[in-house]
Amino acid sequence: MITSSKESNRLSNSSSKYNSQNVSLFEEEFFNSNKTYIHPTSIIGPNVELGQNVKIGPYCTIIGNVKIHSNTCIYANVTIGFPAQNLETNKSLGIIEIGENCKIREFVTIGASISENGETKIGNNCYIMSYSHIAHDVTLEDNVVLINSVNLGGHVYVEKNAFLMASSAAHQFCRIGQFSALTPFSGIRQDLPPFCMFEGRPAKYFGLNSVALKRANFSQESINAIKHIAKLFYQDKLLLSDIEKIIEEKSEESWTQDKNVQTFLAFVKNSKRGISRKTEF
Repeated sequence: MITSSKESNRLSNSSSKYNSQNVSLFEEEFFNSNKTYIHPTSIIGPNVELGQNVKIGPYCTIIGNVKIHSNTCIYANVTIGFPAQNLETNKSLGIIEIGENCKIREFVTIGASISENGETKIGNNCYIMSYSHIAHDVTLEDNVVLINSVNLGGHVYVEKNAFLMASSAAHQFCRIGQFSALTPFSGIRQDLPPFCMFEGRPAKYFGLNSVALKRANFSQESINAIKHIAKLFYQDKLLLSDIEKIIEEKSEESWTQDKNVQTFLAFVKNSKRGISRKTEF
């Protein structure tokens, strides 16, 4: 059957009008409405629980035991709940919980646990950019940002307000401290203490994450106290016992009483994978 050019144009215009209407409807429901929305091309399993005003974009697949809290927005082509990328695991296990007000961008993957009682957890207000991979049993605390193509191995724990830049990666079981930053294309195989910036493969310390601390309204006195403890640990390379002795001897000085100094020390003490003292200077 041969279709005339006039008929082809009519069909094309009709299709364009139909698609335009669909796009407008999608944009209104996805970006502007205050109700939960699931795009018709997405697959949502029977054990997925959605809070109020959750948005699921086109071509997403969410399976397993998943709970997504209110106001979280999941963009196109995201997969959540597939079996852990582990040779012994062939089904979705444990639970996945995603907090409130998160944004999960295109092609992000979030894996299920490797055990029935395990959990992959994302806190509130996290921003996970395109192509990032969150493996099984990972935990992100609140306000964590993953820039494009970040890769987190199994059981990685990321504390609040950490900032991982594009194409950075963390070995399984690593812990990343609060307000720490990892620069683009960096990789870690040991824990990163809080409040600091790291760069390289493997990542090395190169100073405080001062911009983030100031934005979070840390006082200058507190920033100076963190700088002092970081200097003793990274530049002077004192033993932890010697640092504690200095703090005890100078207990009347204000920096030794700062809660963030104690947070830094507690992190180092409790590290399970160890902490490299290599620096960029």
